[in-house]
Amino acid sequence: MAQIEERYAQALFEISIKNDTIESDLKQAMLVEQTLNNDSAQNFLLHPGIKEAEKLRLFENAYGETVSAHMMGFLYLMLKKHREEHIVPALNKYVELIDRQSGRIKARVVSAFPLSAGQIESIRTMLSSQMEAIVEIETEIDPDVIGGFYILTEGKIFDGTVRSQLNKMKSIFYKGSMKAKIVSATALSEEQLETIRNILSRKVDMKVDLKSEVDPNVIGGYYILVDGRVFDRTVKSELGSTKKRLQRGELNDI
Repeated sequence: MAQIEERYAQALFEISIKNDTIESDLKQAMLVEQTLNNDSAQNFLLHPGIKEAEKLRLFENAYGETVSAHMMGFLYLMLKKHREEHIVPALNKYVELIDRQSGRIKARVVSAFPLSAGQIESIRTMLSSQMEAIVEIETEIDPDVIGGFYILTEGKIFDGTVRSQLNKMKSIFYKGSMKAKIVSATALSEEQLETIRNILSRKVDMKVDLKSEVDPNVIGGYYILVDGRVFDRTVKSELGSTKKRLQRGELNDI
C-alpha cells in the first residue's frame, strides 16, 4: 500500500516541479490533508453506498476555487481508481518529498515520559548529523513504551526502548547463539579464530557464530562486530586511546 502512496506522491511532486508551483501546491496539499484527515470525511469517502459523482461534487465545492487544476486532477484520479483511503497518506508523502528537497525532515519522538528540552535537542542534533538535514521534532507520550524512546521518521523506526532491547535479547537466547564478525588486515589462522571465539563465548555465556573478513584498510590488529557493537583492537584504536590519555595528562612518564 505504501508503494501506491509513494507513486502518486512522486507523480504530484514532479508536476509541481515542472510547473514551478512547489510553494503553492504545498499549501494546497496541507489544506486538503487537514480537511480530509478526520472521521467524518473518511467515513464519507469510504462509504460504499456513496457514488463517485457525490464525492467529486464534495471536492469541487470544497476546493474548486482554492486548489490548482493538477491538485484537483490528483483527487479526481484517486476517486476514479477507487483509492480514496490513500489520499491522505499520499499527500503526507508528497509533503515529505518537498521537505526532503528543501533539506527538512520531520521526526516524531515517542516516550513513556516527557523528554527535557536538552534531550530533545540532543536527539535533533544526532538525527540532523545522520540524515544531513534540518530535523523538525514532534514529541508524543505513550505509557506503553517501556523505558527509553523510539523515533519515527520517513517511515523508519529508530528504537531505543527497554522493550526493544529485551526483544533482541529474547531473540538471541531463543536461538541459543550470537553472530559476530571479526575484521582484520590479514587473514587470521584457525587457531586465532578459535581463541577469539572461545573468549567471546565465555563473555556472553552462549555459542558464538564467528565469521572473518579481511580488510586491507585496517591498520594492524582487528575489530569485532557483535550485536550492533564494535570491539576495536586495531593499531589506530590504540593510538587514539593513547592520544586521549596524553591529553588528560595520564601518561606523563612517556
